[in-house]
Amino acid sequence: MARKSTVITPSKRKSYKIEILTDYSIQFEDYLIHCEERNLTKNTIDSYKFYLEYLKRHLEEENHSLLVNEITERDIKGFLNFMRKTKTNNQATINGAIAQLRPFFNYLVEEGIIQYNPMERIKKGKVDQKPIIPFSQEDIQNLLKQPDKSRHTGYRDYSIMLILASTGMRISECLNLLISDIDFKNNRILINESKNRTPRIVGLAKTIRLELQRFIRLCHPDSQPFDLLFQNQDGGKLADNTVQEKFREYGKQAKIDPRIRVSPHTFRHTYAINFLKNGGSTASLREQLGHRTIETVEKYLYWSTDDKLVEFQKYNPLDNMELFKGRD
Repeated sequence: MARKSTVITPSKRKSYKIEILTDYSIQFEDYLIHCEERNLTKNTIDSYKFYLEYLKRHLEEENHSLLVNEITERDIKGFLNFMRKTKTNNQATINGAIAQLRPFFNYLVEEGIIQYNPMERIKKGKVDQKPIIPFSQEDIQNLLKQPDKSRHTGYRDYSIMLILASTGMRISECLNLLISDIDFKNNRILINESKNRTPRIVGLAKTIRLELQRFIRLCHPDSQPFDLLFQNQDGGKLADNTVQEKFREYGKQAKIDPRIRVSPHTFRHTYAINFLKNGGSTASLREQLGHRTIETVEKYLYWSTDDKLVEFQKYNPLDNMELFKGRD
């Protein structure tokens, strides 16, 4: 006897509604996975993570819902105002937060998690352009005297200063250098992990070659070629903010003009300005600094020439009127 088959008619089928999870933490983790799948750099992902965690903490402190579909434009503006008024962050920092938060909410819209994008009408504010004040030769000499070279951390910081001052590389690039990236034979340094993900080669100044060799010999006696050149006290990667803090301390000890920001990036500015002052071209500087466009380095042209001051002294109308001629 044949077995009767059971036919499931459409009326008997169950219809399931897929529930989309809108919890902030879940979507946050999914977004980070999405960023990794896109092969974004670690620095980019870390920056996204920092500001997304910052926003989450603020919402929690305000006892706000942590469902992403309940975050409004007003909530985002409240967070940015908190940064401005309570944390006294400048506009450049606030613009950075906007730039790092926007892709997350764009992602939520694209994935159908939310329908309304609270960042849609949020615009960056205007940033006051501050003059680029480089280190003087005396400043650099005084800063180099501050680290205690009898200790590993001191010799390390001293060596970091030398590399930054002689190459203009970014601090993130410097801290990613491996010992094997320093080519002493050909007097060059290979930067494998750059901001724009394009490896480049910069020169190794003869004046610091011996210092770096001595640093490696004394501070990395058992080193391997693929060890990090600059390490923390536990042998791991040195954090950017650790270097920033150390440089600020050295700046105070060296009594650097308070108008000058003592930071790794000021070494980069100083290198660029002096490179142009010494006759280097903007095209060559662009390649050495690892910028994509020539416009990025043209800002240094204004600060690299003293011609305008010479012309001012030569052609100043008031000085040429001899108004005070004959006066003691």
